[in-house]
Amino acid sequence: MPMNVQPLNYFQQVKASGRTIAFLGLLLGLTAGVFTGVGIKHLVGDPLVSGLESLLFYGAFGGSSLITLFVMLNYLMMSLRVSGEGIAIQRGMKSAMLNVDVILTVRVAETRSRMSRAASEATKSGRQVSQMWSVMGIGSGVEIDLLGSDNQEIQTWFISSNDPSDLCEKLQLVISHFHGDEELEDRSVSDQV
Repeated sequence: MPMNVQPLNYFQQVKASGRTIAFLGLLLGLTAGVFTGVGIKHLVGDPLVSGLESLLFYGAFGGSSLITLFVMLNYLMMSLRVSGEGIAIQRGMKSAMLNVDVILTVRVAETRSRMSRAASEATKSGRQVSQMWSVMGIGSGVEIDLLGSDNQEIQTWFISSNDPSDLCEKLQLVISHFHGDEELEDRSVSDQV
């Protein structure tokens, strides 16, 4: 870590609204309840569906329950950790780390839903969001411009946040400290020559 950067540790837990969680929980409970009720009725000996119909029924309701559970585990919460090294993002089974040396700019993004953001990106020319780290029901966040893997192409990432102004401020602080340290290192090298 550069020597004049004060240790910065900022953590933000981004959660979907209670209504979104309640709706998905109700959907999961309903599909699992119907699945279980029909299964018990089948075991008792008076099946509501049989043969190919039962295979389709159990497949559809089982698949629906698994998809709802997957969405609940992967798209309802995300943790963000900003430190002197950059920002670490963890959402469900996915994670990413953006090092401070690749981050160019950070700005508060326009608040809108994930679907409208994705739809507008598909039709927009110019700078487009290459990755969206979003949580269901949270339309606010920050956009980060960063250098791609070839250090030439500029990519833009969107990251959901319950408090995008605070997250943007913390990231800008880390970037300014990093660039300030680069200038100090450049000056000390030129002074030694």
